[in-house]
Amino acid sequence: MSICLPNLRAPALFGFLITLPFAILEIVNQKANPGFPTRLFGVLWLSSTLFFATLHPILHSLRAGGKLFDHLFSLFVRLIVLFMLAAMWFGAISDQMPCFLGVPNCD
Repeated sequence: MSICLPNLRAPALFGFLITLPFAILEIVNQKANPGFPTRLFGVLWLSSTLFFATLHPILHSLRAGGKLFDHLFSLFVRLIVLFMLAAMWFGAISDQMPCFLGVPNCD
C-alpha cells in the first residue's frame, strides 16, 4: 500500500518566497534585537507552505474543468483550514512587525 503525497515543491517554494522579505527585514534591522528567530521563520514558512498545499487541489480541480461545488464537504473543510492558516500567518506577521523593522525591545 502506497500513500500518494502531493508534490510539495511549488507550495514550499511559494512559502519560502512569501517569508523571505520578512527574513531580509529581520537581518537588515537586527541591530536592536540581536539573534535570528529561526523558529518564528520556520512557523511562517510552514504555515504558508501548508496554505498553498491546501489551496492547490482546489485550483487544480478548477483548471481541470471541475465545478467548485462538486465536493462541497471537502471544499468547506479546505476553506476552514485555509482561513485558520491565513489568520495564524497574518497574526504572527502583525505581532512581529516591530521586530522586523528594528524597534528596540519589541518582544
